[in-house]
Amino acid sequence: DTSTQITYVEQQRLDGYEEVVKNAIKKKAAFDKKLLQRAPGEVIFKIGQLVQVYRNDLDYTFKTERKLIPKWSVPRRIQLR
Repeated sequence: DTSTQITYVEQQRLDGYEEVVKNAIKKKAAFDKKLLQRAPGEVIFKIGQLVQVYRNDLDYTFKTERKLIPKWSVPRRIQLR
């Protein structure tokens, strides 16, 4: 039955996407752990440095249009402390 096959293929695609997201989260956790071991404590930025802001509220979204929104902001320069 064609409908069953389409449903099966769609489920495989979703399962693959879920595995990619799980792997990305696992890699980020390992990177963060390694970074904190190397430079523990609070990160303090100096005036004039470029930074980007990460929107973690978009990590677990299910709306298609929100998935296309960039998670990182454009680079911003620190102006005040």
